[in-house]
Parts: sequence; C-alpha cells; structure tokens
Amino acid sequence: MFKLITRTIQWLGSRVAVIYLIALVFCFTCVDLKNLNMRIKTRHLNDAIPDFSNMITFSQDPAIKNDLDWMPYKNYFELVLRYLPDDVLTKQLLAYADYYSGQEQKAIDLFQQASTIHGQYLFWPNYNLGVLYYRKGMWPQAADALFKAIASNPELTLILDEKSMVYRQIRSSPDFKYSLSDEIKGAQGDAYVLLLSTLHHLRQYNKIFVVAKIALTNPNLPDKDAFYYYTGLGLYEAGQLEKAFLFFQKSLALEKNNPEVYYYIANIFKNIGQQEQAKDYYQASYLLHQKNDPRFPYDARMNLRFF
Repeated sequence: MFKLITRTIQWLGSRVAVIYLIALVFCFTCVDLKNLNMRIKTRHLNDAIPDFSNMITFSQDPAIKNDLDWMPYKNYFELVLRYLPDDVLTKQLLAYADYYSGQEQKAIDLFQQASTIHGQYLFWPNYNLGVLYYRKGMWPQAADALFKAIASNPELTLILDEKSMVYRQIRSSPDFKYSLSDEIKGAQGDAYVLLLSTLHHLRQYNKIFVVAKIALTNPNLPDKDAFYYYTGLGLYEAGQLEKAFLFFQKSLALEKNNPEVYYYIANIFKNIGQQEQAKDYYQASYLLHQKNDPRFPYDARMNLRFF
C-alpha cells in the first residue's frame, strides 16, 4: 500500500512537472517569436529606407524638379503604415508624395486623416489642405483648413516631428539643413497670408480685419507687410479709402516692391481726383510687375510642405 501511494505521488509529480515544462517552453517560444517578429519588421523597414535627398531638394522649390520618382518614398511610407497604421506623421508624408505624384484625392483623404491627434489640430496637414484647396479655388474649404492651421499648437507639431522615426530618418540626410522651428514660423506667416487672401475671395472683409490684427500682434510672424496689405485691401473693398490708404502706406514702408500696393494707392488717388499722383503710382506698379518678382503676389509663392 505504501509503495502504491509512493508511485502515485511520483507519477503526479512527473505529470505536473511535464505540464510546467510545456508551459515554460510555450512562454519562451511566444516571447522569442514576438522579438523575432519585431526584429524582422525593423530590418525590413531599415532595408527599405530611401535616400531622402531628392525629396528634400524638391521641397525647396517644387518648380525646379517635377520629374522626381516618388515611388521609393511612397513605397516606404506605405510600408511604415502597414506596421504603424495610426502614424499621422507618416500619413502626411505619404499625402505629400501622393499629391506631387498626381494622386490628389488620395492626398486630400490622407491629409484629412492626419489633421488631428487626440482631438487637437496639427499644423502641417491643415496647412497643406489649405494650400491645396486654395489652389483649387475652393474658398470655404481653404478657409476652414487654414483657420485650423493657425489655431493649432506649433509646440505640439515640433514635439511630434522630433519624436517621429521617419522624420528622424529625413533629418539625418546631409541635405536637410532646415530649422524645424523656423520653418513652422515661416509657414504660420504663409497660413495667415493665404487665409487673408481667402477671406478676400469670400468677401468676408470684417474677418480680414480680425485675422490681420491677430497676425500683426504676433511678434514671431514674418510678412508684416502682407498683413498690412490685406487689411488695406479689405478696407478698400469695403469703401473705406482713407483708412485703406494708411494701411497701404504701412505696407509700403516695410516692402517697397509689391506692385499691388502701388496699384491700389493709384486707384485711391484717381478716386479722389488726384490724377498726377495716380499716374505716378500706376507707372510704379507697371514697372514692378515687369520685374516678375517671385515674392508677389503673396499667395503665388505658397507650396505644400512636408515638415
């Protein structure tokens, strides 16, 4: 009887031991498979990283090189999204590549998907949507996107850009010589300029005065001459010529080469019967137009940007 009990205990012990051993092996196998899968993904992504030099060069002036092969970038961004489907920064990069490779609607969809994170607006996707809609003459949609762009938190955009795996890869290129904070400040100024121009197209002159005032009180924004110009333009269209004249003069004091300022001042002089002054300003406007300064009109210089 004692021997039977002893054998039974030994048998149970060995059975339990086997079960524990199987469970232990299973756990280690799962962990190894998970680590192996992660290593495979990482190696796959690393092997697929394209040379970002051409895309960076293109971003400096899209008109210079319009035959860029976008497929390596699109393939890579799509691969990243296969592993990280909720990565909004990669979505906006893919949207940028899609737009310039002729897939406009896909770009719009992706920019819209990337436009918010945790309920907060992101600057670059909304800015790019604003530029895109502006070019298409879709003024209400452009205004909506640009309002969201200027309402976004630039610090959040900077933090996300700096932490992004893909953006780190782009910044590691020797051709990347940008300051992210400077680029955001410049693009914020562009967003205000485009929004003011959009409101002019919509004939929403009261909103022009409000938006321009906000822009003028922000010391970090460039393009103060543009903000004075659009304020003057709004007042001019509203029939307040004297006030418009003052703002056009302020714009002219900061930037003497905008032909549109001279044109509208000439119109004001003509309106009040001062023909000689009007003639001088029309002449100045004509001569400046002949120079084809790429900075004017202000809205013509705006392009989609990927950072």
